[in-house]
Amino acid sequence: MATKAPATKTRVTKKQVIAHRTKAARDLSPKWDDHETMTADQFNKHFRNSMDYYRLETSGKELKPKVINWMSTNGYPKDVIKAFKDTKDNRCSVTVGAIAANLLNGMPAHRADFNEGRNTAEWLSKAIAKIIDEGKNDEQEPEEGAEVKPVVAGPSIQERVREAAMNMTDEIEDALESFATDPDAFDPKAFKLLNLLRGRQVKAAHARIIKGFYQRQHDELAEVPGTKDEQLKEGYSHISKANLKKITAFYAEILSACDMLAQEAKINKKPRAKKPTDKAKVVAKMKYLKQDDKLKLVSINPVDIIGAKELWVFNVKTRKLGKYVTTEFSELNVKGTSITGFDEFKSVAKTLRKPEEQLKEFKAAGKVVLRKFLDDIKAVDIKLNGRINEDTILLKVQ
Repeated sequence: MATKAPATKTRVTKKQVIAHRTKAARDLSPKWDDHETMTADQFNKHFRNSMDYYRLETSGKELKPKVINWMSTNGYPKDVIKAFKDTKDNRCSVTVGAIAANLLNGMPAHRADFNEGRNTAEWLSKAIAKIIDEGKNDEQEPEEGAEVKPVVAGPSIQERVREAAMNMTDEIEDALESFATDPDAFDPKAFKLLNLLRGRQVKAAHARIIKGFYQRQHDELAEVPGTKDEQLKEGYSHISKANLKKITAFYAEILSACDMLAQEAKINKKPRAKKPTDKAKVVAKMKYLKQDDKLKLVSINPVDIIGAKELWVFNVKTRKLGKYVTTEFSELNVKGTSITGFDEFKSVAKTLRKPEEQLKEFKAAGKVVLRKFLDDIKAVDIKLNGRINEDTILLKVQ
């Protein structure tokens, strides 16, 4: 007789579960109709199962309307409800939303043999107040029923980047689902998140957004081991310490990988090309003598000074011929009405006794002759200070 082969188990993904339940059009959220007949152990187990349901099947954003509904049914003023509604969706954690959903579904706010007799509704009220306080400066969302003008333009760059970032987290979400399915078999070290995100071509902008997706849940998980919040302890009491440590480490690795990618982008970013300086603007304030008819001298364009190695000048009033020489590995430049970048020891001037004759020789001299032109003038060296005035002719640059 032939033996029937055992059926192969196929893991059902979170997306498949949600799609199936949406089609069924049935509310499968945990109910509390029989809570009065439950023993303390049954009540605690039902609470843990309900929290697991919401963590696996929903998100804080999806549960936010449940919190708003609970606030409305418990007599919160409209302005307080609106203040909560206007906070960013990611401020509402799954824990807060799940507690509100359970209370709406009939879970008693107080039971003597549950959570040491603490009032669950009071805990939720404090959590809501904290969210409102932290999110008071969040960007306002349009009110329900308010007329919204159609936007002609397509998605903004930020929206496109955010959508792309969400598509880059599929493997991370699959890993989290595997933890929910079998936490004991989950190994955070098996997932090379940095390589995974690099393979997805995650850039700095994506990394910052992805980090934001998981930051709040990481912070909540990291708070559990040392927390004095009994409600938070109870919410994670079904997870062993070892498994809690593993899932916290996994979230920490997500944040670390995102930080590293963002930092790498800063290091590898090419420096912005320096905009070339308009030389005409640099020398616009320079005061100099454009020409001298008596000596038949005409100044060069001061723009040519910028980047030169030598500049010859002649002061028609003091009869001083000077030569500015640059320091090693430097170039002459102009700042206001002064020359910069020159060697203060090598840049000197001498007084000409017969300027007409000597300047005629200067104009006829080549580069080789100019090297010793000042040395051949019998006069005292005077150090140049860089200042140019209305009596100075700009003779030549090299």
